Amino acid sequence: MGDNRDEVRQRPESGLVFKKFTFFGSYDHSLDAKGRIIIPNAYRNALGDVFTVSITRDDKGIALYPDDVFDQLLEEIYRLNQRKQVVQQYLDHLSKMTYRGMEMDGQGRMLLPVKLRQQVLGDTKDVEISGALDHIRVIDSAVAKAEDEYFREHRTEILDEIGNMGDEK
Repeated sequence: MGDNRDEVRQRPESGLVFKKFTFFGSYDHSLDAKGRIIIPNAYRNALGDVFTVSITRDDKGIALYPDDVFDQLLEEIYRLNQRKQVVQQYLDHLSKMTYRGMEMDGQGRMLLPVKLRQQVLGDTKDVEISGALDHIRVIDSAVAKAEDEYFREHRTEILDEIGNMGDEK
């Protein structure tokens, strides 16, 4: 069975391009005493043997990126105006919080880098590991619960806003 995370489909009649995403679902886990998480079985093949661990795009979680996805993210960032101070600051922060060449052990565990773990998770031991379409997101379970509650309380407004996005032409 081949790796299909790079598969892109195009619908000529609509001009839309669809990328096949791989990471769906969420799992509750606890960090072990060494700061390791167990990568859910459902994610392991698509993540690959060697991958990148960094901050999420919103800087609120830890992201596990297949290397090709992280390379695409870097290409997007490199297209930004490098002379702008805010771009330089973001690149500096991203560089400090990114670890390339990461691997799982034979049991599917990986050690979260200490600096990244402390900055994003603090002292928490309970985390949610969830699919974020093209990457895996790791956040504090309490934060995940609060996000779920917020969505439930505001789902009508959120869905209305999304529904109206295509109308803005």
